[in-house]
This record gives sequence, structure tokens and C-alpha cells, in this order.
Amino acid sequence: MTGPRSFFAGPLPNLTILFPALFLGAFLLCFLILPVGQLVINALSDEGALTFDALAIFAANPLYAESLSSSLGTALGAALMAAAAALPVAWLLWRFEQRLSPTLALLGVIPLFIPPFMLSLSLQSLLGRGGGIGLLAAGHIDLDPSQWGLAGLMLIEAAHYYPLVLTVVVLGTSPLSREAGESARLGTSWFRLTSRVFLPLGLPALVFGMAITFLKTLDDLATPLSLGITNLIAPQAYFRVTTYGAQDLLSSVMALAMVATSMFAWGLSATIMRQSDTYWQASPIPGAQRGRQPGKTIGRIILSALIVFYSFGYSGMLLTALSGIWSHTPLPETFGLMHFSAALKTEAASFLNTLFYCGIAAIIDVAVGAVMAYTILSAPVGWGKHLNWSIAALLGVPGAALAIAYLQFFNGMTLPLIGRSLDAIGFLLPTAFAIRGLPFAIPACTFALRGLPGSHLEAAAMSGASRFAIARRIVLPSLVFGLSVAFLICFGIAAVDLSAAMLLVPSETEAPTAYTIYLNMQTSTGRGTGSALAVLAVGVVALATGVLAGFLGRRDTTTSLGHAIFRKRLN
Repeated sequence: MTGPRSFFAGPLPNLTILFPALFLGAFLLCFLILPVGQLVINALSDEGALTFDALAIFAANPLYAESLSSSLGTALGAALMAAAAALPVAWLLWRFEQRLSPTLALLGVIPLFIPPFMLSLSLQSLLGRGGGIGLLAAGHIDLDPSQWGLAGLMLIEAAHYYPLVLTVVVLGTSPLSREAGESARLGTSWFRLTSRVFLPLGLPALVFGMAITFLKTLDDLATPLSLGITNLIAPQAYFRVTTYGAQDLLSSVMALAMVATSMFAWGLSATIMRQSDTYWQASPIPGAQRGRQPGKTIGRIILSALIVFYSFGYSGMLLTALSGIWSHTPLPETFGLMHFSAALKTEAASFLNTLFYCGIAAIIDVAVGAVMAYTILSAPVGWGKHLNWSIAALLGVPGAALAIAYLQFFNGMTLPLIGRSLDAIGFLLPTAFAIRGLPFAIPACTFALRGLPGSHLEAAAMSGASRFAIARRIVLPSLVFGLSVAFLICFGIAAVDLSAAMLLVPSETEAPTAYTIYLNMQTSTGRGTGSALAVLAVGVVALATGVLAGFLGRRDTTTSLGHAIFRKRLN
């Protein structure tokens, strides 16, 4: 049989695996291993000799020790809060056999495409002391998030990543929801089904969602600064670099601490997920028969509640963008579109900068991701899993730490023809974006390759078509949609990566949109323009998500069929 996997394996499987692996190895060596290795050397050596003096200085400074412990506590608290809120809702959806449509699944990953500091700034406009609900509550309770300290940051991060955690848990548990309902109607208690089916299925998904929340919160730089919180490790590393330069010894130690902490957290979560890996391949409950269609009421109620909640959360940003005069009144005194006009006139270049930086990063990610997906499909099943887990470890590389490593490693390097340094021309920023996007690009590209029409490949091979003809007439046209989705995912993730952008952007005039929004929102005169720019950015994300959901809805049957064919070939 000639399914997608056998097509990729080819007559020379060793060479098929070797060349893509060497390509990926060279890319990671130049833009990850060597820079991070130089970072470790800078933090743990003095004139070539191993020393822990810098670590001792870091540990002896109360501010830095507090910053590290506060960062860990905040990230862990946000992950636990998001998980505690998501698990009961996911159980309700599972209990009432509510499956996620492609649209709802895409809505769940929107937090990856919108920076959390936007929610922070929107809540400050809405709940702050100068207007909105905060003014009405003045004298009774202080609702201003900037006054909540680390607890406020924890709540904002948890609220921002909650849809992601909920979505991955629902996707992880939904395959057996109907079978569980049938078993319950045959007499099995829901308590037994929950402990034997729902929790084992949901555990790896829940751990994954918590790990993403933890790592993103630990690495977040813009949100704590927007709240005036500086006693965290990422802001402290940012201040050291901007004050003393990237070659500063303590900035290397802080970056190393972030890398070590993130890698430990990801390694721990990956161990739990791998131990539970069998549950991802769970079989239907014996004796269960598919019956009635799942009820929609509970799903609609939950979806409506989420829409209302997040609409309220982001309403402060919308009101600020539409306001003319808004000072010490519950609602703006006047409304208009002057902020949108100013954003389009003065900040339009930021959209072009985003297209440039994030477009290059997404192209790199899709190219490398397609090569790696080819390698994973060509390799034996066991090796493919190891490669997937190895690439997933890149989630544990914080953007701020990677940016510091780049500034140290590429310091003084210039392009031969133009004689300008790499950081001055913006070369480092899209490369850092690409490294950070690989853990998302490779699964997306792998899924695209898995969706190849196996029956078409079989028919073409049986008719005597060459491998080149099959690739040109069937493979490439079939991959256009999947690789386009991978490009959009990588582009969106790069567009909100502020931790790397704030350190690697050549100048403020060359900043991407997310960083431009942040810069505007830090000034009293630019909050309206920044809010208008944020509304436009969110609108673009929503439009792209809607279009993508429409395409996925139309292709859902075909994609599922291709995926089923591929899984059949594996077995």
C-alpha cells in the first residue's frame, strides 16, 4: 500500500532522514545552541575559568532573589488558576457530549495571537480610578489592576490563557464523550467514568495547557511593566540590558536562570505527558454504541458566558479608542474616530514592520517545519516521537533570554557587503521569532503532511507515475492549505512575542505593531492611539480566525479522512 508514510519513506530512508536532520541541526546550531552556549559560558566563567562568582552575586542580592521567586510563584499561580477554572467547565462539556467545532477550537487558541498586556491595559482603563467602573467604586473598593500587585498580574495571566487551557482539555477528552454517555445510560456511574476516563484523558492536555501558561507568564515582559511591577526576573533582566548593555554579567545570569527554570518546568510537564501518552490513543469503551446527537444547550451557555466575560474585559480598550474626552467620568464625554485616524496616519509603518519581521519568521518556520515534518514521517515511529518531543523542548526557551543570548553572541558581527551589524538591520528579531515558533510550526506542518489523500497517492503509484510527478501533481497542491495554516499560526505567534521584540528591535520607529501599541499606552497622550491600534490588531486577528475557521469547516471531512488513512497506515 502507498499511503503518505510509505511515500515519504521512499527507497532510501536513511538518506531521507539524514539530510533534513542535518539541515535542522545546522539551523539550531547557529541560532540556538551556540548563542545559548555562549550565554552559559558568560554566566559561569571568568577569563576562561569556571567560576560561580556571578551566581553568588545574584543570589546575595535580595532584589534579584525576590524577583526569581516572585516570577516562579506568579507563573505557577496563573497556571493553577487557569487549570482550576478550566477543568470543571471541560467536564461539563464532556458530560453533555459537547464537541468543539473548528470555530470554537480556533477561538480557544486566540490567546496565543493577542498579547496579555492588552487585557491588562483594557482593565486599567475600565477599572482604574480615572473613569469607568473604577470611578463608580471609588471610596468602596479599589478595582484598579495596577494596585493589585502580583495577585493582579496572576489573575490577568490566568484569565488570558484560560481559553487555551479549556480548549486543549476539551480536545483531549472529547473523543470518548459519546461512548461515556452511552455507558452511563447502560448503568455505569458518572463518578467511575470521570475517574477512569475523563481524568486520565484530560491529565496530559491539562498539564500541557498549564505548562504553556507557566512558560508564557514567566517570560512575559510587557504585562508586568504595564502594571508597574518590576520585581520579576524578566523585567530585571530587561533593565540590566538596557542600562549596562547585553555583555553585563548579571544579565547573563538572569537569562540563564530563566532558561534553566523554563526547561525544568517543561521537562517536568513533558514527563507527565509522556507517562500519560497511552491515553491519547484511548479506545472506545467496550459495548458503547453511538446514539443520540450531543446536546447543544450547555455548550451555548458556556460559549455565551465566555464571550460576555471577554467582551467586558476588552471593552475598556474599545472605549478608550472611541473616546474623545474621558477624564473622571464613568463613560467618555465625547466619542469619535480621531484615534483611529491618528493610528493609521502615524503608526501605519508598524503594520509594515510586522509584515516584514513576522513574515520572514513564518517563512523560516514553515520551511524548517516542512523539512522536519518530512523527517518525522520518514523516520520509524519511535524516532518520530523522540524528534517531536525534542522540538517541543524549544517551548522552554524564554524570549527575553534568547534575545540576550543573541545580543551577546552576534555582537560585532556585520554583513560583508553592506558593513552593518546584524542587530542594526533587524536580522536577529525574525530569527528569534522563528526559533520561538518552531514548536508550533512542526506539528502544523506534520498535520498538513498527514492529511495527504492516501487513496490518490495509491492510485497514482499503481498507474506508474514517478515520485516527482506524484509530488508535483498531488502532494504540493494538497499541501497548500495546510502550509498556509502553519504560516498564519507562526505569523500570529511571532506578532505577539514582545519579550524578544523589546530587546532586539533596532529602533522604536522600526517596531512591530504589538510593541508600538505598548509604547503608545505608556504615555498619557498616546493611550487613545495605542488603544485604536490594538482594536485594529484584534480585528485583523478575529477576521483571520473567522476566515480560517470557515476553510477548516469546509475541509473538516477531508482532513479527518486523510488523518484516518495515515493512522491506519501506522497501525
